[in-house]
Amino acid sequence: MTQLLPWRCVLVLLVLVQLAGCGVANNLRLRQANDNLTMQWTAPAPTAQLQAEFSGYRPFIRVRVNAQTELRLLVDSGAAFSVLWDTAAVRRLQLQRGYPLAVGGFGTAADSAAYQSVLSSLEVGPARFSEVQVALVPRAGTGYFLQPEEAVFDGVMGYDLMRHFSWEFDRLHGRIQLSSLPYVPKPTELMQPFEINWRKVVVKSQIQLNSKVRLAQDLLLDTGSRHFLKINALYLQEHQLRLDGPLRDGADFGLSGRHANQRGEIISLQLGSQHLAPVPVNLMSADDADDWWVLGSGVLMQHRLVLDYLSAQWLIQPQHAAPYQARSNLTGLELRKLSSGFFIVRDNLNPQLQGWLAPGDQLVQIAGLAATAVDEWRWIELSSSAGSLQLCKAATIPDCRDIRLSP
Repeated sequence: MTQLLPWRCVLVLLVLVQLAGCGVANNLRLRQANDNLTMQWTAPAPTAQLQAEFSGYRPFIRVRVNAQTELRLLVDSGAAFSVLWDTAAVRRLQLQRGYPLAVGGFGTAADSAAYQSVLSSLEVGPARFSEVQVALVPRAGTGYFLQPEEAVFDGVMGYDLMRHFSWEFDRLHGRIQLSSLPYVPKPTELMQPFEINWRKVVVKSQIQLNSKVRLAQDLLLDTGSRHFLKINALYLQEHQLRLDGPLRDGADFGLSGRHANQRGEIISLQLGSQHLAPVPVNLMSADDADDWWVLGSGVLMQHRLVLDYLSAQWLIQPQHAAPYQARSNLTGLELRKLSSGFFIVRDNLNPQLQGWLAPGDQLVQIAGLAATAVDEWRWIELSSSAGSLQLCKAATIPDCRDIRLSP
């Protein structure tokens, strides 16, 4: 879809004000707020390696704000604009409150209450921006967090800033590179085109849904999602389609609160020349059968990924030292890492643990290991492996349970 012309944007904005009030209109206003941003590249070379971190499958970088404060941001190609939480580091910036916002995403509860604010400067490696507008989300006003310790990063970098660069992600080697020039592929590398739809990257794919049905489907690339693939449950319902194999109940938490879903596998996924089989999927309920077709970091970050906004092309390349693996959470638990190093239970759909483990409980030991020594990647491995798994929750005396995990 081509981007709206300015006069059409004005018309859409007026309609939204009439139909939904200032909350939705202000959201659209912020989507366009950084359209005129200019980037100053301060290094002699056009490419720079950022201070990168990977938590599970998701990519994070360190940026410098207002020439004084370092923030840890999730690089989120699924976000239309950049967002900050009111963490301790963000509060030190003493940002001014602007117009109110309602920031939404996955979830079936209310959107997160937020407000617009302005960063006087933001530095991403050698790239510098001035007067950057962001959404600031107070943690107390969002269903995304249950308690403040869940905010182990300060916010997300969205399309408004990502669009200025060519990005290269290499989780295997712990690298994220940024370039002010379009990526130049090697003779053996075949770049694929992408489109920008509502400020999000959309690519072509072929989904082998079950043993009989193959779909040609546009997918939104979402580096901010830890999942493999999200597909639209309403589409399956309308076309009377089913996945082969069993489904499990699950739940996730986004900027619109809790979102229940079902989880299973598709037979394969074709992305250009890359063929992946099988692929775990989340079946997402929706009001529109065209929404919520999302390719997440569970696939993207198991590969070397080039996301070149400057040429509107992308590259996904296998990592031969770490072959693709399909990993499905078999525990029925939705856990989040806390700043203390423990894990908090956000949701429990495991019958073996009902009555013992509740949302808000903290796990202090997993599989005989202190939770502080278990990072998100290790939890992915443990939660996706069949067999016995021991969990211990915080209590005055040791309180542990063994559960059986089966595919």
